[in-house]
Amino acid sequence: MDDLPIIVLVDDDTAILAALKRALRSISANIYAFDSPLEAIQFCEHTFPNVIISDQHMPDMDGCTFLANVKKRWPNSQRIILSAYHDFKKISSAFNAGVVERFICKPWDNKELLFVIDKALNSLPENSKTKNNDSYDEPINFHGIIAADDTMHDLFDSIRHAATTNAPIFVMGETGTGKELVAQACHQESYHKDEPFIAVNCANFNENLIESQLFGHIKGAFTGATTNQEGLFAAAKHGTLFLDEICSLSLSLQAKLLRVIQEREFSPIGTHKIHKFHAQIISASSNSISSALLNGDFREDLYYRLNVITVALPPLRDRGADILLIARYFLKKFSKIENKQFTKLSRDAIKIMCSYDWPGNIRQLENIIHGMIILNTGTQITAEMIIKSLSTTVNGFITRNQPSRASIEHTNITKNTESINTQRSETNIQPLWLVEKEAIEAAISYCGGNVPKAAALLEVSPSTLYRKKQSWA
Repeated sequence: MDDLPIIVLVDDDTAILAALKRALRSISANIYAFDSPLEAIQFCEHTFPNVIISDQHMPDMDGCTFLANVKKRWPNSQRIILSAYHDFKKISSAFNAGVVERFICKPWDNKELLFVIDKALNSLPENSKTKNNDSYDEPINFHGIIAADDTMHDLFDSIRHAATTNAPIFVMGETGTGKELVAQACHQESYHKDEPFIAVNCANFNENLIESQLFGHIKGAFTGATTNQEGLFAAAKHGTLFLDEICSLSLSLQAKLLRVIQEREFSPIGTHKIHKFHAQIISASSNSISSALLNGDFREDLYYRLNVITVALPPLRDRGADILLIARYFLKKFSKIENKQFTKLSRDAIKIMCSYDWPGNIRQLENIIHGMIILNTGTQITAEMIIKSLSTTVNGFITRNQPSRASIEHTNITKNTESINTQRSETNIQPLWLVEKEAIEAAISYCGGNVPKAAALLEVSPSTLYRKKQSWA
């Protein structure tokens, strides 16, 4: 028994504790239940907790505060919050700050609960893959996402954690970075991977059509509705519904979507009949969510409901050696499809690829390589081929010696903030970390101390800002 992992359950409702213990009785672990977080902390002082499951609403302290204390004392523990959907905002901040690692919604499904606990146990330090592992830096294909860069390995870990919950996930990233691939990876890592995965681009439909697409309609609900039509919310069943280009939704439809997420139910057009919604929602937008929020084009309350868990995709230019890794993958793929003999990139071609800023990210790289393979012959992609291909798709190209769009947006935020109002001369160049620090602090100040909102402005994950702030302390 001493070699078994220790699972600590904390809930002020003894009936909930009893139900949790019954649900976990098949797990090989020592399980201890407490109706007070203070008692649980006292117990853990003498016994290292491997996994802790805590309710959010408790009289002594809420679950996020309790798990923050747990993290300080036992940082290697797996911390799980158990709560209803109305706690999204606080739990989102705790998740992005690394306080909460997994989220189980009430009422829970026992099979899903066991799945989450199994994932947590397998993620304990002695069982998990660490960066000291020699194979960690090897290129991997994570559900179609190819990467070797450390940043992407960290992102894969985030996806594995996010996928164990039914809470909404918001995928942030520039156009072409692969947001739908991330959504598919979340689905494949989840308990409901055998259920449907449905993706819809909200920008492809007008308001009336997309409402019918999402919620369905009954016969006679509007002109042309000759039969009953099931919507995507119903078709997703217990799987995943991915809403891309979420910023394109009208404000009226945003209000309806907010209600669906809050109540976990919807009604087809033309009827007041209530249908339960069980699927996980993953949303994304390649437009700037920050400008939509500031201009009032996107509801702030809906954003917080959708952005419980943030998965931030880095642009291709920030992924180091992944540029060539992905380029070689496409080279092999399209050479086979087009029945060509290309097998490698020339040295000069590699230099250009590594210096180019790739504003269209992976999608642009894919299209460039596919086009070169179609229009050329030989075994090697040359610098001349790349230059010609780039010149026909963009007006020149931005190199790494020039500012990226991300740095330009940081500069704009800094200029528009009252706390930064002085001009610097060319001879007064500051270290990059200090420029970044000022830009981040300016954004947070502009948002009245709201870190998640500042993260949306800067188009990064809130967890990135929390880590930066902690490093400056």
